[in-house]
Amino acid sequence: MSSPDGIETERVLSCPSCSTAGVSLYAGVRDHTFGTPGEWAFDRCPSCGLVWLSLRPTPADNHKVYRTYYTHALVQAGSTFGEHIKVRSLSRLLVKLVTLPIRRVKDAVLATRLGYSDISRGRTDTVLAYTLGLLPGMTSSAAMDTLGLSAADRGRILDVGCGNGAFLARMKRLGWQCTGIETDPQAAQFARDSFGLNVLEGELANAGFADDSFDVVTLSHVIEHVHSPLDLLMHCRRVLKPGGKLVVLTPNLLSLGHRIFGRAWRGLEPPRHLQSFHPNALRQVVERSHMYTLRISTESRMMRPIWYASRLIQRADRSQRPRNSLLDYLLAYTMQCVEGVACLFAVDVGEEIVLVATKPTSTPTSWPPEE
Repeated sequence: MSSPDGIETERVLSCPSCSTAGVSLYAGVRDHTFGTPGEWAFDRCPSCGLVWLSLRPTPADNHKVYRTYYTHALVQAGSTFGEHIKVRSLSRLLVKLVTLPIRRVKDAVLATRLGYSDISRGRTDTVLAYTLGLLPGMTSSAAMDTLGLSAADRGRILDVGCGNGAFLARMKRLGWQCTGIETDPQAAQFARDSFGLNVLEGELANAGFADDSFDVVTLSHVIEHVHSPLDLLMHCRRVLKPGGKLVVLTPNLLSLGHRIFGRAWRGLEPPRHLQSFHPNALRQVVERSHMYTLRISTESRMMRPIWYASRLIQRADRSQRPRNSLLDYLLAYTMQCVEGVACLFAVDVGEEIVLVATKPTSTPTSWPPEE
């Protein structure tokens, strides 16, 4: 069957994770973020709680839903403070005044908390890092610049679905040996041209990497986009060295943002997000790929852009003009702080799940591992 834009679709009646028949969660959801035509629907598994797109693009036509998906851009329009300042010169000045000190503080956090001592920093930056680290989510936000990977983990890293290459460029600056793979040719070219990165185009399954090649493999907001998460995880396991780490990030169904916005939550993103996870559902599928979960948590750093975008979606759903104000931006930042505090008391309310797993150094005699 086809959507209004000529996109071939397929029906998914049962849970992609546990094969239980789904129940309807949302219907008639539109893509107000990137403008893919048509209405989309989500089902929920009554057994494991996974949510999936019940009528999804086929693998052959999946690329069509990314026509306006600007993975090559460094920032999304409307996501920064400067977007709300009409005078461009003033906007650029204010952004510099805000971002440069934050970058220095984040570098100091990486140096003092994660061992990247070769980053130059002054005593003032170190004091600021420890002081601002008391703010909800500040330390974790800085640590997430490296997805929590410390200097002791340094080695060969593969970023699957590396997008514009910004994350790998940061890791290269910190002394990692970086490789990326990206299905979007424009994004891959951007990463090569802008950062001089080694980025391949295509799928991990066809990349030709040897077994046991990488110390770390990262999947940052990728697993929700693929038709078979388990197959992707199995390929990640194959290229990981024994004892190597897999880091997976994905939107969290149990987040404060989803509880507030429901069908307008930015994390659903039809028709590109084919499934959405909560922490236990993600852990289950990772462990089905024969890797052990080392730790799993949720983070609040994405609350500001998700709140901001969800308000736009909500207004569009209500046939209102989809335009946010400076007040909306400030409220989004406030809600990020609120969620940061909430994450201290309830581990599952952050906007994104962060799971770290490892490849066993020997083949287990039984699976899954005992709790």
